[in-house]
Amino acid sequence: MADTLRIATCNVRNGRALDGRNAWPFRRRRLLDYLDSLDADVLALQEAFAFQVRAVAEALPDHRVIGHGRSRRRRGEQVPILVRDDRLDVHCERTLWLSESPDRPGSRLPGARFPRISTVADLHDAATGRTFTLANTHLDADDPERRRHAAEILADWAADWTAPVLVGDLNATIDAPELAPLLATGLRDALPRDAPGTDHGFTGRTDGPRIDHVLVDPSWRVAAATVAVREGRPPSDHWAVVVDLSASTL
Repeated sequence: MADTLRIATCNVRNGRALDGRNAWPFRRRRLLDYLDSLDADVLALQEAFAFQVRAVAEALPDHRVIGHGRSRRRRGEQVPILVRDDRLDVHCERTLWLSESPDRPGSRLPGARFPRISTVADLHDAATGRTFTLANTHLDADDPERRRHAAEILADWAADWTAPVLVGDLNATIDAPELAPLLATGLRDALPRDAPGTDHGFTGRTDGPRIDHVLVDPSWRVAAATVAVREGRPPSDHWAVVVDLSASTL
């Protein structure tokens, strides 16, 4: 529907990982078909390398890619955003490092093994006339304190965003203390509390933790929200989250 905007987020699993029969070459087609089936106006990916992003972009030729790698040379893992070109105009895009020096490529929080980034885009929806900020991120997997520090950084940035939508693999459930700074900004979980788990380690099960999120500010109404579970061999080690949004009447 033209008055709703579909946003999806999916951790596509590092394509360089030695995952045996679940390694990238064996699941590539399955993942591309899965992402295409989501029919998202905005698709956010985590843990994606450039060759994976290229494959997704080729499978979704009507989407524009935003983002680059997290290393000092802007290579390596990305958290890209793909936006439907005939509906969404990109007013501004940037990559920010989750550190005390967010504009310094490759910077990281103390003790972190890897840099962590957020890809941020100011988007204008031609179908509704609405402008909003979409931020995609992948928080630290090792340490709750680093996740909390990153959440505090994101919360500070969100104060300057327009009708923000924050998506990604936050490596924590919505009630985890480290995500409290984000919820304190007024952002809320778009999914119901009893939604299936998203992190399944290629088992396809839904009784694991739900660590993949779409957080929206009060100016959005959630028209529909789901975890996109499919039968058969899973395309990644996470299920995608898919949310349909419209402007709130409040």
